[in-house]
Amino acid sequence: MSEQNDAELRQQIIDLQNQLALVAADQERDAAVAQEAANKLNLVEAMLAIVPVGVVVSDNAGQIIMGNKAVEDMVRHPVLHSEDVDDYEGWVSFHEDGTRVKSHEYPLVRVISEDKDFSELDVHYQRGDGSRFWMRIVGQPVFDKSGTRIGAAVALIDIDRERQLSTQQKVLIGELNHRVKNAFSVVQSIVSQSLRTEQLPDGLREKIDRRLHAYAAAHAKLVGSSWERADLQGIVDDIVVKIAGERLTATGPALSLPSRQALAISMAFYELATNAVKYGALSTNRGSVDLTWDLTKGDRGAELSLRWKERDGPEVVEPSDKGFGSFIIDRALTMETGGTVDATYGQTGFEWHLTMPIDEVDDPND
Repeated sequence: MSEQNDAELRQQIIDLQNQLALVAADQERDAAVAQEAANKLNLVEAMLAIVPVGVVVSDNAGQIIMGNKAVEDMVRHPVLHSEDVDDYEGWVSFHEDGTRVKSHEYPLVRVISEDKDFSELDVHYQRGDGSRFWMRIVGQPVFDKSGTRIGAAVALIDIDRERQLSTQQKVLIGELNHRVKNAFSVVQSIVSQSLRTEQLPDGLREKIDRRLHAYAAAHAKLVGSSWERADLQGIVDDIVVKIAGERLTATGPALSLPSRQALAISMAFYELATNAVKYGALSTNRGSVDLTWDLTKGDRGAELSLRWKERDGPEVVEPSDKGFGSFIIDRALTMETGGTVDATYGQTGFEWHLTMPIDEVDDPND
């Protein structure tokens, strides 16, 4: 009996040793996993420490669990570990109009509470030292390997310098616009004074003034934008609509033009509209103008096709003596746009067609 007990005891000891070995192995594996996780976390923290933007990470409830050093450098206070999506009042920032940004408006909250894939907001942030700066907040969700959202992260970007430059640019553009207007006013005055003592045909001074004004208006339109490009519909509204009013029908896709082409087309529109008022369809009560444009594919790539068609006006005859207006809508426009012009004078009214190459447009056939 004692021998059987001894055998059982030995087996129990062996079983216990095996269990202890398994526990030790599990602990070793857990320690290895924990060490690997710690190493990965250290690597992530090291990466976040050197990126040039602030990064804040939250869990799925909106509790902020970490933020890198760039955040503290920008906001000049420690990262606030807000408990949930309703606890972001400690982050003090303001909208463009000066109103306080509320918790639910922050991108981190919108990504979590509204299940958005992306959210962005520019805020005027109040730092820990009381100063303010402009900051862009960009938020996106964070997913695990199975695709389940486990939290969210936001990047905090200092755009204060960008805002300052934008403000300075607006001031400079305003000053440039003012100087351009003054320059054209001086030109008008010089022309008027120079022609005052001359025997000139009736209306010539007024005609010169109107053309200079139209050219100044076209310049002002460009200065008011980026100067590089101008919207075609905007040119139509500023030049043709002001002359033709409701008797103009203008249709075409949204399109911007390089500044040189925009100026040339602005002047061509002015000449076409004023000629229509004097001699063409707009000189009668029933007349009207159809202005259409479209994008096509030609031998030279993308092309803009512009058509001016007058209806219900008097019969028009091609002038034998072409002046400045004819030069603007034909030769000058051809030189500035690299396009071709075709004009038709007939019983049905004056028709004008410009085809010109254009860059940076989508394929109209897509």
